[in-house]
Amino acid sequence: LGRISGYGWSFGYVGGLVALCLCFILFIQPNNPTNPITGELLDKSSGEHIRIINVLIAVWLFIFSIPTFLFVNSKEKSKRIDITIVKTSFNALNDTFSQIRNYRETLKFLVARLVYNDALITIFAFGGIYAKEVFSFSFNEIFLFGIILNIAAAVGAFSMGFLDDILGGKQTIQISNYGSVLACLLAILSPSVNQIYILHSLGIDGRLVFWVSGVLIGVFSGPSQTAGRSLMSRLTPKHKQNEFFGFYAFSGKATAFLGPLLFSTVVAMTGSFRYGLFTVVILFLIGIYLLHLVDEDKGIRSASS
Repeated sequence: LGRISGYGWSFGYVGGLVALCLCFILFIQPNNPTNPITGELLDKSSGEHIRIINVLIAVWLFIFSIPTFLFVNSKEKSKRIDITIVKTSFNALNDTFSQIRNYRETLKFLVARLVYNDALITIFAFGGIYAKEVFSFSFNEIFLFGIILNIAAAVGAFSMGFLDDILGGKQTIQISNYGSVLACLLAILSPSVNQIYILHSLGIDGRLVFWVSGVLIGVFSGPSQTAGRSLMSRLTPKHKQNEFFGFYAFSGKATAFLGPLLFSTVVAMTGSFRYGLFTVVILFLIGIYLLHLVDEDKGIRSASS
């Protein structure tokens, strides 16, 4: 489960990397980017070279969705979608709501994920803004930053999928969370590195430390996602996996606003993006504590009984 989940996420990151590189080469880097459909020059002053990326990604998504529909086998269902199916689905959902309370370890894991996943969402939302505001990254540098993060995340997701099968999902997620805390602390400290004489004399500046923190975030964000999915699979009764994974997706979205809200509120109050990033560290630490309370072995036994 760990390896296959790692394969899935890492291949997804590779796809994102290729798409990012394609957009960078076609639209961001050239002084006079061209619309590949019409052959006309794109007006950079009005952001046409940025807006056209949405069109390319829409086409990309369409093309690479086709193999799934054509070649991925699934159980054939003869029922048509009608009002009865909708009612049955809601009844099953209600039944799962009542049953999930019987799976305490699964519920505790979902609560923990709700918190540490908010921290990841906040990093993804504000990482580029932090780079621009604190280190005056250009748009091209931010785009390259995204490419590097994709590479690091793909490597982390692929390699730590094997670790998941050895240590288990919970420990793999905890390693990922601790690594993410380290990366955030490096990002917070990075603007002060230039004031440390020993580091400055070695040619280590704040920008370099920030790049290192970004690579670490990439390496550790992938495993958090892959191991979370495999752990959920282990904690879930086989006949309830669809419904329980619905809760899993819900736990990743229900409070997705909370991390960005805390970050932006602290920045607005203090005027410092570094203080804002401390809220991410706090969310990770709370998530680490809540995940520590999950008994993975007990949850697996409960799901299989």
